[in-house]
Amino acid sequence: MSALSWLLLCAASTAWAQCPNGWKPELCLGSSNVVASGAAGVEYQPDTIKWEAGLSSHSHYKLDTAKTALFVIDPQQAYSRCPQNLTVEALTLSPSADSFAGHSPLCCEQFDSAVSNQNRLARAARSKGMPVFVHAHVYRDSDQDGKVDNCGRLCDYDALGWTGWPAVWNLWNAALPWHAPVFAPADSNGFEADPNQDFYCEKSVFSAMTEPVVSKLRGLGIDTIIVTGFMTQYCSVTTTRAAHDLGFRTLFVTDANDGPILQQLLTGVDENLILPFYLGIAVADVLSTEEVLKSINGEHDEL
Repeated sequence: MSALSWLLLCAASTAWAQCPNGWKPELCLGSSNVVASGAAGVEYQPDTIKWEAGLSSHSHYKLDTAKTALFVIDPQQAYSRCPQNLTVEALTLSPSADSFAGHSPLCCEQFDSAVSNQNRLARAARSKGMPVFVHAHVYRDSDQDGKVDNCGRLCDYDALGWTGWPAVWNLWNAALPWHAPVFAPADSNGFEADPNQDFYCEKSVFSAMTEPVVSKLRGLGIDTIIVTGFMTQYCSVTTTRAAHDLGFRTLFVTDANDGPILQQLLTGVDENLILPFYLGIAVADVLSTEEVLKSINGEHDEL
């Protein structure tokens, strides 16, 4: 049996149509592959992020919770399903292998701790009336021809073909289980989404700054975004840069984002160390969960 045939046997029996079961329909912003452009409608207020000598530390934005939103990007099974051993061999085991147990090669080794921090931030945000946007990266077969319709250029890439895996974009295919969000209480380690309060947004591009999302942010008077989620080096960093370019003040939370361990094992590069450093120089205010919680509560100490 081919790897792709095995995946299709694992196909989810049902897949919600852009709005999870039990979610208020008016809080579901639909699916989009159109990244917002042009002026974001954010009134520019001068501010300064100042670095200390040797780029050792920097000052931070002072949050106005009435104008701040929390993003939780892609808490999905594609990043949570880890094999027992985090080795290249285990992570790249073909789905057609007898010992394959349903893991994802894009397993993020810090998924549980990152989601735990996302939950802490979400609880604090909701307590202050801040909107929470829950995003999911999903490809769908809207015309029922057996092929996804909205993965664009990402479908050009077959990064794991050498391992026996079919094209990795299948992990976000709505017909397969890996696309599903990981929510509590169904999953004890899942994100504690509030379907009566949080916004749910699907995307099929790396940036979560899609037209419907940015339109909602404008309507809410948001000028600051806190970025958490998966994967650090793809959707999280792309969203951070896009938000910056649209004029939003952006906070990137170092311990509430994570990327796949496989790339670090293959290259020796830890995305969670290098990318926040680059973002902090000229794109985003980079903080830990504890620092953001203090800022939300008005307790942050400026450098």
